[in-house]
Amino acid sequence: MLVASPPGTHHALAKAALEAGKHVLCEKPLATRLEDALDLVQAADRTGRILMVSQNYRYNAPFCAVQRLVMEGELGELASIRISCRRDTRELFPPDDFRYAMRHPYVLDMSVHHLDLLRAATGRDVHSAYARSWRVTDSPFVHDPAVAAILDLDGGVPVVYEGDWATHEPETSWNGEWEIVGEAGRLLWSGSKEDRGSGEVVFERWGHKSRPVEQPDLEFVEREATLQILRVAIEGGEPPETTAADNVKSLAAMLGCVRSIESGEPVDVAALLAAKGAKL
Repeated sequence: MLVASPPGTHHALAKAALEAGKHVLCEKPLATRLEDALDLVQAADRTGRILMVSQNYRYNAPFCAVQRLVMEGELGELASIRISCRRDTRELFPPDDFRYAMRHPYVLDMSVHHLDLLRAATGRDVHSAYARSWRVTDSPFVHDPAVAAILDLDGGVPVVYEGDWATHEPETSWNGEWEIVGEAGRLLWSGSKEDRGSGEVVFERWGHKSRPVEQPDLEFVEREATLQILRVAIEGGEPPETTAADNVKSLAAMLGCVRSIESGEPVDVAALLAAKGAKL
């Protein structure tokens, strides 16, 4: 079963499907509360069904090239990461779209993509988050469509993250613009505004000229890839890459940003998971 309804309905619909014996592919975010997400993980375990989250941004050639270079250690020990995503969505959605009225629209509906890519690219979880958001007065958003955050990955790698859904600046790809810096060099990733699957990945080794990074030729991309991965998981019995049991860590990072925005304080994401009894 595919759950692609507004985020606030994901928990009830996905749980009903699991308890009816269905495998579930759920649109991101898995839930809007961490306890609801963990309840779904437990329901999937109890029913023996697969619960997968559609993190389709993972399945594009430029990101796969970035992930490979980082995981193979070409950058050496990571030093810092910058991510900036700027889009003008003032007229992108229908006037009555839920995003214009929801609280934390950018964070709850968009940033989980980037936080999930961050985890997938580095193999590290977000340890802490300190975030601020703000209104854009000439936009249709009732609540804050812009955010800035300082994140710390496991191992102390700092991440500066910016997102804006009502920008007046030049737009980026939906993937955002990335700079990943390591002891051996840096990786720059930028992409097309229209097509997430196209973009330029450049590797600059310190003391050498920058060079484009070869990108894989993928048979399946985006949502088609998530459906294929789910099929393979169902047929083979192995959990998919973005199983809910793993995805709750991306969700926790997103909800950590929400909690930080609302409290004005840094949030320990690992402690947030532990406080909810997560056994991951």
